Amino acid sequence: MIPKFDTYYANLHSSFLVFDKFLSFLKNEYFNGFILIEGNNKKDYMFMFEGEPQSCLSTTNAGYKKISPVEFTSLPAKNSFVSVCQCVHEQVDFFSQINTAKQVYSVQAKDNIDPEKLITQCYKGNFTGYIETCSTIARGKFYVYFDKGNILGSMNLNKKDYYFEATPDEISIQKKLLNTDINLYKLSPDVRDKEKDLLSLINCYEKIFKLLEAQGKNRDFPSVWRKCALELSDRFIFLDPFAGEFKYKNGKIDVWEEVNINMAIHGIDELVHLIAKRTAIADNVIMTVKNRYLNLLADYEIRQ
Repeated sequence: MIPKFDTYYANLHSSFLVFDKFLSFLKNEYFNGFILIEGNNKKDYMFMFEGEPQSCLSTTNAGYKKISPVEFTSLPAKNSFVSVCQCVHEQVDFFSQINTAKQVYSVQAKDNIDPEKLITQCYKGNFTGYIETCSTIARGKFYVYFDKGNILGSMNLNKKDYYFEATPDEISIQKKLLNTDINLYKLSPDVRDKEKDLLSLINCYEKIFKLLEAQGKNRDFPSVWRKCALELSDRFIFLDPFAGEFKYKNGKIDVWEEVNINMAIHGIDELVHLIAKRTAIADNVIMTVKNRYLNLLADYEIRQ
């Protein structure tokens, strides 16, 4: 279950929001966290890292399911409420994959499991997932979240607000796990070969750069793309020509390996469109290349 986090904005009525402009505002704020839409007896989430969408989830009777950003942005109904919650990158990464949770272990209170040993096993096993207690109504459910073998935080459903606690005391956790039924859920995200994806996407944008360079041959293209990159560097820091994290020369793009792949692709995508705009080149020139990579671009939330 996704806990509550500190709210950036709380319970904004959808009728007062122009949702696309609201998303653009959060993008310009380099927002880390998630947007929550509540209405029609369900909740929908869009997770963001530095203002870029990472994943969208919707609640169902069976748990959470992944939805597309296009579907998410069309969700706000007249009587829904929108909240924006802040959390750090590790928490965004974890909870944006909560839909992949699979139960891998279950134990009853009568089995007298040792909570300390269970937690130690999670440490040693580099476990990513969560422990769920199935206590009495009086005690309420309790969750402990693990990321790569480390305790990410916890949540107590017995508390009315059920906020995420980022620095829980381990002794306190052990007491809550004592004499209770326990379920263990492991996150099993779709494993992508991000290195392979990045190479394919870079190849796509190299082709676009070459087309733009060829069509703008009467211009000083290196100067044009650098000016455009500098213009976008407030939002995409790696594009700053003086930072050395992004380069284009002789038909080749070079991106510093430490730049987040989603951030890199969204930044480069905006860059090629801005170059086209500044050089009066029609967007359909870009689309002749993009059309060959539509599925991969969609996987990284690039809209046409």
